[in-house]
This record gives sequence, C-alpha cells and structure tokens, in this order.
Amino acid sequence: MAERSQVKAEQLKEFMDALASSEPTPGGGASSAVAGALGCAQAQMVAAITAKNPRYEAVHGEMRERWEHLGGLRVRFMNLAEEDARGYANVARALKMPRESVTEKAERSKILAGALEEACRAPFEMLACAGEALEDLDWLSREGSSLAKSDIICAAALLEAAANGASATVLANTSWMADTELARRLEALEAHQRELVRLYSAEIGARVERELLS
Repeated sequence: MAERSQVKAEQLKEFMDALASSEPTPGGGASSAVAGALGCAQAQMVAAITAKNPRYEAVHGEMRERWEHLGGLRVRFMNLAEEDARGYANVARALKMPRESVTEKAERSKILAGALEEACRAPFEMLACAGEALEDLDWLSREGSSLAKSDIICAAALLEAAANGASATVLANTSWMADTELARRLEALEAHQRELVRLYSAEIGARVERELLS
C-alpha cells in the first residue's frame, strides 16, 4: 500500500476560507463530499494499521483489498465535490435567465428543470458512496486491529455526515422543482438512502463503543 501524504495546513485553510466566503461555491455539497473522503481515509487507516500487524496476518490480503476499494471511493468523493459545484452553477445560471416574455419563461423553466434534476446526481452518488464505504467499515470494525476502534467510530460519523449533507443538497434542489411528482419521488429515494446510511453508521458506532466500554 502506498504511503499516505500528510494534509498541509495551508491547503485545508484555503478550502475552509473559500467555504466561509460569500461565494456560492464551494458549498454544502462540496463540504459533504470532503467529509465523505475524510471518512474513507479514516477507514483506510484502520486497514493499513491492521495490515502491518502480524497478529492479523490471516486477513492481511483482505485488508489491502479494502484499503484499495476505500481509496477509490475517497477519490470519487473528491470528484463529486467538483461535480456538485458544477451542478449548482448550472442551476444558478438558469435562475438568472430572463423571463419577461412567455417564450423566455418557457425556455427558463425548461433549462431550470433539467439543471435541477442534473444537480441531484452528485449528492445521490454521495449517498451511494457513503453506504458502500460503510460496508467496508463494518467488516473492518469486526476484523480490524483493536487499536483502531476510535478511528472506526470517527469514520462512521464522517460518512454519516456526508450522507446528511448530500440529502440536504437533494432537498434544496427538489424544493425548486415545478414537477412536484418528480420532486416527491426523488425525496422518497433520498430519505430511504439516508436512513440506510444512518442505521448502518449507528449500528457500527454503537457496537464498537460498547467494545470500548467493556
């Protein structure tokens, strides 16, 4: 497994300064994706620690596979941060389109509808990635090093935070949709996926916490 590079303080500060500004991007979708990437990285740490411990030699191969898989999800989360920003930018442009005439209103409505539906794609994929990462984390919580239990709880919390933020982003988009039937379908799907992540994260966190307290 490749060595992990340390996060430089100035890089993190640059992102947080941009997030804290009045600019529309990066926004909640981007910060949610970053939280998901951090959750994956934290889970990778558990796999890396375990893969170096001779006591867990029987699962070293699987640990490396999980580490690689989580690394792929981490990259995907970071890409989704950019995709979400592009989706929001398209919605913002559509909202600023002229609507003085009937023709302008119709064109604006058409483009806005497409932009809003497209803007839901990135947060929905964040929800899927969070669930996928939690599947790895569940296995790591059972087979990983006993020295990394607190890291498992942190990873679960970060992945749930990513899912919660992604869900809020979906709802922000559906609230603008003129097609209420489509909006309700997307909201139902969002609620289902978010609940699955919440239950998964809660089960992992509670079980590992009990182990720490026993």
